[in-house]
Amino acid sequence: MSMKIKEDKRVTKTKRALRLGLAELLTEKGIQNITVKELSDKVEINRSTFYANFTDIYDLYHKTEDIVIQEISDIFLENYATSPQVFFEILFQYVHDNKQICRMFFGRNVSPTFFSRLIALLKEACLTCWQGTYGIVGIPEELEYYAHFYLSGGLALVDKWADGDFEYSAEQLGVIFADMEVTFGNFIKGKFS
Repeated sequence: MSMKIKEDKRVTKTKRALRLGLAELLTEKGIQNITVKELSDKVEINRSTFYANFTDIYDLYHKTEDIVIQEISDIFLENYATSPQVFFEILFQYVHDNKQICRMFFGRNVSPTFFSRLIALLKEACLTCWQGTYGIVGIPEELEYYAHFYLSGGLALVDKWADGDFEYSAEQLGVIFADMEVTFGNFIKGKFS
């Protein structure tokens, strides 16, 4: 049984190394120009090890996207009921702590599928939060447009942060976003309550 645990740890470590290696290569060139051999050499594994886990570079990219979406989803589900400033500090700290991987999805490299999936994930929680906070009954279609606008702006802020090489701290970005949250929250309250 302990043999399986060691094997799982090695596989986990190898997959993480591949994700980090891909993220690094993506800062230098487009995904279409990255080969399995180049990535395998970079992280010092055999190509057969790569193929034991992924079908190609795009499969690795998409599975990495799935992991980041799931981790952000977990953060959202565990923390969205806290104050906006605390919630966004936690979220931005995650991005900062995983900035090499997150650079694959934010900033200049933003993936349209990642952006759409993240908006869909966050929109449901955002609407639920607004309903509870502002006593909104049901979800008017117009409110969904406001949520999309609000979240798109928030993700644009994260894109700028990534483009600026995470110059601001997660705490500073949390304060900026919390300020926007208060202003937008007052608007939502006035419009729908």
